[in-house]
Amino acid sequence: MNIEKQLQDLNVNFDGKIAIYYDDLKGNVIKINEKEKYNAASCIKIFILIELFNRIQKGEIDRKFELEYLNKYYVNGSGVLQYLSKNIKLPIIDIATLMMIISDNVATNILIDYLGIDNINKTIKNIGCLDTELFSMFKSVEDEVFSETTAYDYYLVWKKLNNNELFNEKITSEIINIIKNQKYHEMVGDGIDNIYKKVNTPIVNYIVTKSGKYQSVRNDGGIVSTIYGNYILTILIKDFKDDYYLADEYVYSQGRKISNLIFNEYLKLGAKNERSETIGK
Repeated sequence: MNIEKQLQDLNVNFDGKIAIYYDDLKGNVIKINEKEKYNAASCIKIFILIELFNRIQKGEIDRKFELEYLNKYYVNGSGVLQYLSKNIKLPIIDIATLMMIISDNVATNILIDYLGIDNINKTIKNIGCLDTELFSMFKSVEDEVFSETTAYDYYLVWKKLNNNELFNEKITSEIINIIKNQKYHEMVGDGIDNIYKKVNTPIVNYIVTKSGKYQSVRNDGGIVSTIYGNYILTILIKDFKDDYYLADEYVYSQGRKISNLIFNEYLKLGAKNERSETIGK
């Protein structure tokens, strides 16, 4: 694919390390450093959500079951629970929603403690993500890695979710609908021009992604659904330098360029296939 050469050229002068896995689910795949391990940051949260819904599907957990915000779950970073009073209780489904749509770290710790790290990691391995692992709850410290993954593993969980390989269609739709409300799109979603998303007849049906950010790590990945079908894209970036302290714009801009190249290539192939089908009728 010519797009692969374009991606290599785009990244040649970038001073960080980039891993990419792209699958248009029609036989076209792009892999760049896809097996190298990266700090997962908040991308690990999709795996925690999968374990929760495993237990819900088995009937072991009720969505309305309430969990309490205890002092041991406090952590800074993203989210709102850190600013609220201790000992409040919320239904477990609401805690999971906070974890996914605003990447709430306190909500994440509540779920990790309740579900169990060993159980979460067992589910991760059962999915087939052999290079992904959760090490601990999130902490208010620097220079510690709480989890790791690869571009391939992160792609795999989204692909299996998209293909209804993890749950029945009802639960898959529930998970998709939760993540549709995710507020931080940063690279995969923001790399797609609004003209394709916010018009009366959009080409993009929905974007379901989860990003992660921690020190010199910026990750993003998920499902992009279009009128031509769905594709999966994961982008992991690490070890970048930032002399001007503009890391978010500097790195996210690179990720957005990658997403934009891939999206435009997908559109070209989709339009080409549509024309071929029309001519063949």
